[in-house]
Amino acid sequence: MAKEEIAVTGTQLLDRSVAILKLLGEIGQTGASMAAIGEAMSLKQPTVHRIVTALERHGLVDRERETKRYRLGLALFAMGAAAADGTGLRQVSRPALMRLAAITGDSVFLMARAGFNTVCVDRQQGSYIIDSLTGHIGGQIPMGVGPASQAILAFLPEAEANVILSTNAPLYRSFGSLTVQKIRNNLATLKERRYALDEGELVAGISAIAVPILPPGRDAIAAIAINLTSARMTRERIPELADLLAKEVREIEAKLNPLEEQRLGTAAAAMVAPRR
Repeated sequence: MAKEEIAVTGTQLLDRSVAILKLLGEIGQTGASMAAIGEAMSLKQPTVHRIVTALERHGLVDRERETKRYRLGLALFAMGAAAADGTGLRQVSRPALMRLAAITGDSVFLMARAGFNTVCVDRQQGSYIIDSLTGHIGGQIPMGVGPASQAILAFLPEAEANVILSTNAPLYRSFGSLTVQKIRNNLATLKERRYALDEGELVAGISAIAVPILPPGRDAIAAIAINLTSARMTRERIPELADLLAKEVREIEAKLNPLEEQRLGTAAAAMVAPRR
């Protein structure tokens, strides 16, 4: 087999492996049989068996003995947790999420960019428990959907934001009346007032407000959002929530910068240190 053919085959297997992991993530706890995976992915059973067996060997998927269904494995959770703390963002932000949930009684989310998506890195439930589009830690939504992702998108370089919007445009049809133009209009307003707002337009009865995390000299890396019932999002409460979020975000931004400087300083010192 030619080298080019081997490379193509390898790429296809990788793409299919990732697609199967995403499929199992969407299915959730119920899991899926080997046959169901093959049918959903339009793949022949030998191919599915080879990929799923390899994923199971690495702990990325688990097989339940009784039902013979496959679910995402704990190895993925471990890697996800490591990725979430890779920048120190989750660790630094956790106290802020806890304070905001305690003060407001509402659900608070730490959302970060993951390519063309926004991923829930951490969440803290308040006394008023409601669901969200991401559903759980690790859940993703297309960039541009919801206040948190728009808060991040508004402070990315314009050319980069345009690529994200054009790529995700077909996905917005699954979110009611959301369009690229609506998102662009929201971004313009967001930049002026420094917070993003959804007053029940995305999900009826559920509102949200988000503020971007903007470490000095860097693009937006994440956002903190508060989700609450629309009845609790009164006109008087909006500026109050925006101020609470802004205060916590400023503290996070101040802590993130020294962490980065310390990391770079340690690396530089190691490079110039004399060898023994």
